[in-house]
Amino acid sequence: MMKKILMAGVMLLALTALLARAQMPFGSVAEQEYGRALWNALQSANLVGENHIMAWPYEGNAPHGDKLVTLESEITLNGQRGTVLVKHNYGPDVTLEQVSNDPGAYLVATTVMFKREGYSAANQDWFFAKYLADATYDVAPDGATPLVGSPTGCVTCHSNAPGEDMVFLNNKY
Repeated sequence: MMKKILMAGVMLLALTALLARAQMPFGSVAEQEYGRALWNALQSANLVGENHIMAWPYEGNAPHGDKLVTLESEITLNGQRGTVLVKHNYGPDVTLEQVSNDPGAYLVATTVMFKREGYSAANQDWFFAKYLADATYDVAPDGATPLVGSPTGCVTCHSNAPGEDMVFLNNKY
């Protein structure tokens, strides 16, 4: 009898873990694959990578970085054209001049919003991703879940943007 109870408990735990993973709000395998394709499209458009387009850096703040460069463009991904916002996050303890002169040396992360039609009405179809300087995904506080898709922190913060479009820089989407 005890063996059956123990087996039932193990099965229940396994099922719970499986269901929790299936209901994960972001960072799924499909979102990670899409995020990889997004990175490749951004690289092809020279918005990320070693030879990316550079604009004037400006003073930033948490959670992005001490110094920032934001690029806005249109890209096509998997046959779908959409607006993309790319924010290069630099710092800490770096000057605007240092970032201008050698951005690769001070890049900490790149955060991206891609307007992906039909993705998530609750997020106004924005697909979010946070890539580290080596182009891998940053992870959630759990230390494992990639910040790609609809990360809770991104969605919560951007829901407070002025206007109706989840964008802090303007209100045109």
